[in-house]
Amino acid sequence: MHATLCDLITDLVQNSFEANAAEVTLNVEETEKNLKVVIADNGKGMSAETLEKAKDPFYSDGLKHKHRKVGLGLPFLFQTSEMTGGTATIESEEGVGTTVTFNLDPANVDLPMFGNFSTAAATLMTYGFQGNLTIEHSKDGKSYSVSREELIEVLGDLNDLESLTLLKQFIEGNEEEING
Repeated sequence: MHATLCDLITDLVQNSFEANAAEVTLNVEETEKNLKVVIADNGKGMSAETLEKAKDPFYSDGLKHKHRKVGLGLPFLFQTSEMTGGTATIESEEGVGTTVTFNLDPANVDLPMFGNFSTAAATLMTYGFQGNLTIEHSKDGKSYSVSREELIEVLGDLNDLESLTLLKQFIEGNEEEING
């Protein structure tokens, strides 16, 4: 199990990066009664058979992590959603991409802490990924959106210390505004 929902979200977005997606979108919508997360990519996608296997914690394709015999991201998603009365779905098509959607009840006592979204978002934006990541976060009607391509255009190298500091301040400022 992941310590926070942000850890789970980070794991699932990294799956998109590792599926050679050129475009990944992370959309987080929070309301008093629902937490909805949608991760969509245009990566390599999965066949129906591979998708079923990916839901099994004891399955790994052996390509991404050559010495690992398990794949836990998707099984943890289904476990979290099941134990909290939520829902989780995965739609995937080979050569087209994958969309992971989950809805959770924020009031459920078994739901893990949300975690630090600012840190998770900054980490994902600076991950060694060559495509574009767009993050959209809304809470109770307030929202913001940021894309990796826009950040690079404005800040340059996101792994430069000054750029990284500005990136983190930008995301933290937006998070404060919607959580305010």
